[in-house]
Amino acid sequence: LVYAKLSESVTSTTLSTESKDYPVLILDGEAEEFTTEDVKNMTVTVTDSDGKSKDIPLSDLVDFQAAEGLNAINRINQNRTLTVTASVADGYNVGLVGSDVQTALDGYSLPDGYSITMAGENETINEAMIEMIKMILLAVAFVYLVMVAQFQSLLSPFIILFTVPLAFTGGLIGLLIGQEQLSIMSLIGFLVLMGTVVNNGIVFVDYVNQLRIAGFEKREALLITGKTRMRPILMTALTTILSMCTLVFSQDPMAGASRGMAIVVAGGLLYATFMTLFIVPVMYDILYRKKPLVVEFDEAELDDDSDLLKV
Repeated sequence: LVYAKLSESVTSTTLSTESKDYPVLILDGEAEEFTTEDVKNMTVTVTDSDGKSKDIPLSDLVDFQAAEGLNAINRINQNRTLTVTASVADGYNVGLVGSDVQTALDGYSLPDGYSITMAGENETINEAMIEMIKMILLAVAFVYLVMVAQFQSLLSPFIILFTVPLAFTGGLIGLLIGQEQLSIMSLIGFLVLMGTVVNNGIVFVDYVNQLRIAGFEKREALLITGKTRMRPILMTALTTILSMCTLVFSQDPMAGASRGMAIVVAGGLLYATFMTLFIVPVMYDILYRKKPLVVEFDEAELDDDSDLLKV
């Protein structure tokens, strides 16, 4: 009864058009002049023990006291909640601001029974970051397993995986130089690197293994591979790097969202390509201690193997 009197409007029906639905509200004109005294004078109909009905003023049943109260009470899982919202000014990163706010909240002493939870865009970004990191770790595992099946060895793929931290280092350096924040698009760039940066290592290690099988010593095979495979490694990397540069230096507003990914891919490949020619041979020389496999070739097979004949 009291709620019906205090409510300002009631939705009676909905007017539907071709583009939008409009709710039809009914306003009580008397409610605009409804005061506290009117509430006290409201009557409630009750039935006594004799079965007679009578009206009792609301002031006889409840005590009225002026105090501050909440306009509304919101609940989540039967728990009362109070939402505090804020927006981030232009030029600031949502993740960094959210981290600063969380740090301040961690040092705030709450009364018993109260808790604070960060939600909204910051929560979505953190969840996306965690999922992207899981995808990158899963990609590392898949790439390693594929290379194990290709090389029929556990050691060669392990050496090639040393190019991954090199690529990630180059990607982070690229973000630092380009003054880009670590975002979801940047993590997608790291995920793309997982499938591209290992190509240089595969080309290098595979050719070294071929030379060693053919009878070359380890150091000699590494030197020959460095000279022979430098050109295809550089050509393969430059095709991807140059294609990403169009997005890195683009002034189009739509390209700004993907610039972080392009910087990571270009910077990671550029850094890892040059470091691959130094780190991979060193790791190969350190980890491969066994003598090379001796495989006999007949003349027909040697005639078809143009790479070996050139060497």
